[in-house]
Amino acid sequence: MRRRRDAGATFGPIRLLDVELGRPLEDVRPLRPALGGAYDELRILVRLHGRPLGTVTARLQDGNLDGGLMADAIWGEMAGAIQRHCRKDGLPVPETLVVAGLEHPGQQPCSWRSALGEAPPPLATLVVTTCGGQDSRLHETLRGALAQTYTRFEVVVVDNRPATSGVPPALAAAFPNEPNLRYVAEPRPGLSHARNCGAATARGEIIAFTDDDVDIDADWLACLVAGFDDPRVACVTGLILPLELETGAQRLLEEFGGYAKGFERRIWDCADHGLDNPLYPYTVGVFGSGANAAFRASVLADLGGFDGVLGTGTPARGGEDIDIYVTCVQRGYRITYEPGAIVRHAHLREMDQVRQKVRDYGVGLGAMLTKHLVTNRSTAAALLSRVPTGAVHLLSASSPKNASRSGAYPPALILAELEGLAYGPVAYVRSRVSS
Repeated sequence: MRRRRDAGATFGPIRLLDVELGRPLEDVRPLRPALGGAYDELRILVRLHGRPLGTVTARLQDGNLDGGLMADAIWGEMAGAIQRHCRKDGLPVPETLVVAGLEHPGQQPCSWRSALGEAPPPLATLVVTTCGGQDSRLHETLRGALAQTYTRFEVVVVDNRPATSGVPPALAAAFPNEPNLRYVAEPRPGLSHARNCGAATARGEIIAFTDDDVDIDADWLACLVAGFDDPRVACVTGLILPLELETGAQRLLEEFGGYAKGFERRIWDCADHGLDNPLYPYTVGVFGSGANAAFRASVLADLGGFDGVLGTGTPARGGEDIDIYVTCVQRGYRITYEPGAIVRHAHLREMDQVRQKVRDYGVGLGAMLTKHLVTNRSTAAALLSRVPTGAVHLLSASSPKNASRSGAYPPALILAELEGLAYGPVAYVRSRVSS
């Protein structure tokens, strides 16, 4: 549930908690925020049988929340979702939620193990791109990558700044003799080049991508692989949640749009599973984000990989993930959004960092749209016809993009995105010239 705030509101830290309803609900005890202050608000990720159902916000009293009050808060907002999930799994439908949780022993139909069935699982390659450096969370990301419940996988670390990153000795010290971990270097700057390098060295039939600033859920890779349950599915994306919400800047990044795309499984294609929106398939963000995506290796090769002109590390600043999703749908492939595949992203903490990030998103979007205008004559006219609708989507306070923003959302972030979007065509040209 999102609370509206006026322009004078302040943003305190929010404590994040992951709750599985199949286990007893424990009391919440005080915890000091990483940057000081105090938590007075709790955001709960509610899961059942490991599947995320949604989030619930609750108030903390002196940092505390009784397990019974938590159960009441969850049931008050999510009773319908819980009951639908139980009904779909063929389980008794609860009439309330108690501290003891819901007792559902054994493997449930909603689990990734049930989805994969008895056939031998395919080999999957998990590609983690990095530039190293002191601020890198690479080790935390890799610990989660290597602790996956899916058993047939390898991890490939792609170093996109090999001359100065210091990644090889750091990996050797932190993960000595790890058989599932490989290192490759890609000196050409740009996230697309790094991802393509990882794909070129991958041995798996399924190639999953993430970045070095996330924590990876134990079932992440398994849920991505299970999403390829139809031969028409070329790509599966997952749910990205914040790792922390300690600062106002992090909360504003979530208000900008965050990375989460909801808690319902969705299918996207150019036939029966589109979006009732004139901007589709150029509806930015509906497909997912590049830090949580997997592709069939054969399809990724057919698409030519990620466009090296786009992406972080190039003048285009981004847009490579939007580009490949749009191209995937236009080429007749299918994308599945699977919210059970969860990573938690370490949002930037400072306001100037978030402002630059929002501007970069605008640049990447503008560069991607420019690419589709100048390189694809068959879709250029259709894209141009969407410009008026796109302008309304960007600027109207009542558009889906802006309607849920609070009065505290700063005009500076709106301006940063628009400035980036306007610069996008120039950035694309510069990136093409320098590539």
